Amino acid sequence: MIRRAFVVAVALAVAATSLEAHEKFKIIGTIVKVQATQLDVKAVDGQTYEIEMNEATQVVRAFKKVPRTELRPGRRVIVDALGHDVFDLEAVLVHVQE
Repeated sequence: MIRRAFVVAVALAVAATSLEAHEKFKIIGTIVKVQATQLDVKAVDGQTYEIEMNEATQVVRAFKKVPRTELRPGRRVIVDALGHDVFDLEAVLVHVQE
């Protein structure tokens, strides 16, 4: 019984760790659409990625913080994001290109 409880506890710990784990993604492309909590970017590979944004998402241009109003359709960006896969991305840092 103790061994079974230990196996269950280890399995739960591994599952919790895997839920928190995120992969790093870098999306390079052009903004297609901007919403309050989402940025749609057409990447150089031709795919359009829907990237979630939150209050912790930083927006920079030339290494200086800028307001989110700089995010407009047609602007080229590099987005550093975290997620489980390309269908679940959350922007950490958005670099607006000159």
